[in-house]
Amino acid sequence: MLVLSLSTAIWGASYVLAKGLVDQYDPLSVLALRFAIGTAALWALRPRAAGLLSRAQRRRATVIGLLLGAAQVPHYFGVRESSASAAAFLIGSYVVLTPLFDRLLHGVRTTRLAAAGAALALSGLAVFAAGGTVSVVGLVLCLTAATLYAVQIATLGAWVPPDNLCGFTTVTMAAVTAVVAAPAAVRGLEVPSGPIDWLRLLYLALVAGVAAVAMQAWAQRRLPATQSAVILVVEPIWATGLAVTLTAESLPPQLLVGGGVLLVSNIVVALGSRSAAATAGGPTALPTGGPHSHVDGRLR
Repeated sequence: MLVLSLSTAIWGASYVLAKGLVDQYDPLSVLALRFAIGTAALWALRPRAAGLLSRAQRRRATVIGLLLGAAQVPHYFGVRESSASAAAFLIGSYVVLTPLFDRLLHGVRTTRLAAAGAALALSGLAVFAAGGTVSVVGLVLCLTAATLYAVQIATLGAWVPPDNLCGFTTVTMAAVTAVVAAPAAVRGLEVPSGPIDWLRLLYLALVAGVAAVAMQAWAQRRLPATQSAVILVVEPIWATGLAVTLTAESLPPQLLVGGGVLLVSNIVVALGSRSAAATAGGPTALPTGGPHSHVDGRLR
């Protein structure tokens, strides 16, 4: 439980650090460098892991990476157009959208509890948007990223292999790198110029990417899925708390109320999804929240 809580805090902190980087450098450059470093680190850790995947597993890992890479672009540009706390809550709404794509893509029926959570989330987002902490462009970008993350999570749940997590993640991160590196090169790659910026980038690549994924996988083998989901969904609270503590961001009432409603809705949806899985008698799934999320840890 403590390990999973620590990984959630790590992901929450990544919003603040990402905000600092994308305010100074092109977001695509930050993404390209981040995922290239993460891919290289995973390959160095287990250089043969990716080669042990079957052709179908490599193809699926590539598709997951393409989806994740497509989500990262509006994610980072959305962070640039928003406060870190606003981006954290808006992008975190992928937890609410995931059951909808589970139904659309895999025929998984949404429980009444999950539907109630989705309706509650819409109310929370309406209140949250009234806080004035995010531009219209930022709102659209963050919700677009949330939608793409939801598709990626719903697909990943059926595809991730149980016996070669490192290899699957390596291919996934390599595919993300390919997606973001091409437009970054066209725009002109911007490399961090100072040691503080490099430390931020290395945190995003190695701590929030590689290390937190391993921590999540280790912890979730030892915790019930429902408990894991509730722990992971606290990530936006960490992001908001750190943004208020470490930056000049304020905490207007609309943000507090809307974010609180959205957080409650995420918990309701997570509990509804886990209850449905238990009723169906199927294997316990990894929680949909927290990047947060299956093999990639949302690779924030």
